[in-house]
Amino acid sequence: MILPLALTAAIHVVAPSGTVVVEGRVPEAVVVAGDLQVAGSVTGNVVVVFGDVTVAPGGQVGGDVVVLGGSLLNRGSVRGRSWVVGGQSAGAAAPLPWMWVRLGLWLLLAFALVASVPRWPREVGELVGRAPQHAFLAGLGALFIWLALAIFAGLVSQGGAALLLWGLLALPVLLCKVVGLVGVAWGGGCVLRPLLPLTWRGELPRTGLAMAILVVLSWLPWFGPALWVVANVVGVGGALSWVVRQLALGRAKHGPAVLREVA
Repeated sequence: MILPLALTAAIHVVAPSGTVVVEGRVPEAVVVAGDLQVAGSVTGNVVVVFGDVTVAPGGQVGGDVVVLGGSLLNRGSVRGRSWVVGGQSAGAAAPLPWMWVRLGLWLLLAFALVASVPRWPREVGELVGRAPQHAFLAGLGALFIWLALAIFAGLVSQGGAALLLWGLLALPVLLCKVVGLVGVAWGGGCVLRPLLPLTWRGELPRTGLAMAILVVLSWLPWFGPALWVVANVVGVGGALSWVVRQLALGRAKHGPAVLREVA
């Protein structure tokens, strides 16, 4: 209960009263719970959480544009990449080569995990398959907690210290995202297994095929980004639930031995 209240308080503290308009030249632009219009020039990155970004005609962004929980309308110039989660991106479609690089990256991660530590995606996939709704709720709660901590980190620190704290906060979520999404793909491969030829029914090829299908579906307009967000949330929740379960099993395993030694 305290964390949602803290998140709400943090949003109200940093939320602008109206649309933030960049008319001159600024190095970076970060807005939480508000809209941003770039009519001038942002030499660095633009980050907006719970708001929309509009790059007006003549507006320029030298770095990347990251929009979480909002939409992007680009009628100007964005030199970097555009990342939109939870909304629509208009006039800023990702170039085709990057789409294929993204597909190759996720296939590489899937193959590496299944080949080196198959237990991780296997057990996460089984957990998600048994209770996908629980994994989704766990992932949603974890991401809200992470967002609350990230907002407070930005409030209590500045410059390089804030970037360091955000990096430390993002690392465990990124690891859970990778393991969780590969686990979701592992579960999808199990569903596809009866439909595949014998040469594709092995754990490695069917997981790779399911991952490729998931990434390709994420390219579809409207439906694709929503599917990718849901898969990410479920994957993060499944991976976190699996980690908590492993810690609980480890504590239960070593607990009686410790008691015997004390006795």
